[in-house]
Amino acid sequence: MALSESQLKKMLGKYKYRDLTVQETTSVITQYKDLKPVMDAYVFNDGSSRDLMSLTGTIPVPYRGNTYNIPICLWLLDTYPFNPPICFVKPTSSMTIKTGKHVDANGKIYLPYLHEWKHPQSDLIGLIQIMIVVFGEEPPVFSRPTISASYQPYQATGPPNTSYMPGMPSGISPYPPGHPPNPSGYPGYPYPPGGPFPATTSGQHYPSQPPVTTVADARRKQKQVWICGHSYVFWAEKRALVRSFGPQLGIRVEDAKLHWIGKSGMMWDQLIPTLFHARRRLPDPDVLVIHLGGNDLGTTKFVDLIIRIKKDLGFIKHTFKNVILVWSNIVPRKAWNQEETYRFMDKNRKKVNREIGNFMKFIGGCVIRHDSLVPESPGLFHLDGVLLSQSGTDVFNLDLLSVLETLI
Repeated sequence: MALSESQLKKMLGKYKYRDLTVQETTSVITQYKDLKPVMDAYVFNDGSSRDLMSLTGTIPVPYRGNTYNIPICLWLLDTYPFNPPICFVKPTSSMTIKTGKHVDANGKIYLPYLHEWKHPQSDLIGLIQIMIVVFGEEPPVFSRPTISASYQPYQATGPPNTSYMPGMPSGISPYPPGHPPNPSGYPGYPYPPGGPFPATTSGQHYPSQPPVTTVADARRKQKQVWICGHSYVFWAEKRALVRSFGPQLGIRVEDAKLHWIGKSGMMWDQLIPTLFHARRRLPDPDVLVIHLGGNDLGTTKFVDLIIRIKKDLGFIKHTFKNVILVWSNIVPRKAWNQEETYRFMDKNRKKVNREIGNFMKFIGGCVIRHDSLVPESPGLFHLDGVLLSQSGTDVFNLDLLSVLETLI
């Protein structure tokens, strides 16, 4: 039986940011019902202990066509969410830990997302989503061979103690130089000595793409381009099919293959599930164009929308290696379906475009501006004031082409 909000508040009575922690915990246990909040003593490296809450249970991880329940334990410091969780794989007696880039022999989990943790851009839902992707590529546990009776069972019960925690030499900060100090006074999120991640045969955190020897070779390689979004993308593909340039927008197939992923009425929270579904049938994108967010304006606070978009774009950047992200600006409309005033909606549209445009520069992405698609231009919008006309859709496609040509 799931704990109520009042029960969680009572459990987390000593947490400094109780309400924020309760809010995130409620979201997690609602979406991942096998994770349960548990209060127990956590033992730190220096032998001190403190009563902390953990989220313990399993998360569903797809691997080679099947879904596996991977046991994890996420310990939340009482300064959460301003400090990252301390995370472990928690194998049962029938499992053995598979060490790798992200999990050490004690089950401790290491991820760039944890290392770069910053509230409010980072949260538990985003962390779990990244774990699902990473563990789907490199499972952290495997079944213990039944014939290996001589193996000592791995104890998974009880709170972690010093045997879980890789030690750090005295005088070495758990964070790299320049990282803000930990206000809790805890040892923070310790990484093993010698670097922020466990040593591997490769110096990179994620598998690299095959090396490119020359610029000419890179240009000869066919790029995979995904164009994902709501009705504008859906109708853009339909329009391209009947135009002379076709669904490739005039781009040679030897240079790039365009894949259109358009859904009428698509909302932002459908983006990541849609991309994972497409990934089952398509090669990973070299360029990913995203035209979304317009349908979300007015349904949530624009600040919350911006935070969500930034977090998901960061997640996508981690998931699809070396992808170039392209933000297609939210286009102004003659009419908005929401009850808010036109002025209010257009003001928020501009704020979202500006914030995400700046963020794209930060992560090495690009922006399609659509400067010509304005309601004042006659003939560019459908009679409903929301969708583009055929002429407007042609302009939309030309805007796509102008940026794609610079990336291919």
